[in-house]
Amino acid sequence: MRCIPREFDLQIRHAAGGLLDTRTLFRHTLRVDMDRMSERELKSNAIVYTYPTGDVDIICASDKSFISPGWEEVGAEPPQRAKRAKGKKSEGADMERSMQRARAKLRRLALANDFDFFVTLTLDPAKIDRYDPAAVTKALGRWADNMVRRHGLRYVLVPEQHKDGAFHFHGFFKGEGLRAEFSGVRRGGRDVYNLPQWSLGFSTAQRLYGEYSAAVAYCCKYIGKQEGQRPLGRWYYSGGALQEPRKEYVCMDYRELKNCGKAVEFDIPGSKMLVIHTKLED
Repeated sequence: MRCIPREFDLQIRHAAGGLLDTRTLFRHTLRVDMDRMSERELKSNAIVYTYPTGDVDIICASDKSFISPGWEEVGAEPPQRAKRAKGKKSEGADMERSMQRARAKLRRLALANDFDFFVTLTLDPAKIDRYDPAAVTKALGRWADNMVRRHGLRYVLVPEQHKDGAFHFHGFFKGEGLRAEFSGVRRGGRDVYNLPQWSLGFSTAQRLYGEYSAAVAYCCKYIGKQEGQRPLGRWYYSGGALQEPRKEYVCMDYRELKNCGKAVEFDIPGSKMLVIHTKLED
């Protein structure tokens, strides 16, 4: 197998203070000529995400399932994900996996960005049919695009459907041109703001405080809250100049990680997967 040559200089020094012993995560510098590597050597069994907050996510498979982008075989076609038949919705185990993937993606996106506000956005029935998914999706898209272009908004929003069928949103905001006005209300000892630029209805916003990762986990819980259904046909919305977490493809000892006491194991087709949330040492 001939691969695209690329110098590979990988050094990971993750120490999971408080959750994993430092020996669990390897300290390793590897330099190789990629043109000489076999397909098996190219693959890894783990992905490590690191964030500005000091949080670390580890995804480890029981076999070598991952290959870093850019190391593909010359001339090889990119792998194609199986597509569902048109109009068919995922259900059961497929829906559960989809929900877990969405929560993980939202967590990574939120931890990689320093959002300022936790927001709740509702819709004014005098301005929009808040029960019509197409109307709500179109209106939200126009509003968000305008805010991103004109005010530098960065956002993640999770749609939720009320018991009466009306849609609303929870999520995180940040933006140089974002305006927040004190509402005159305090909740939990914290000021509650309104967002006058939210032109589709009513809003509340509170500045994020305390442990940022706890706020992210709280927001992620809204995904799948309604019996695994996707309100508006998707799990979440995101936009603006969002940062991605640092992502490293590595090889790790599956059995050692499994026995660390903090790993959650999942069955996936043809393999098993561990997920660990931890922090770097101070």
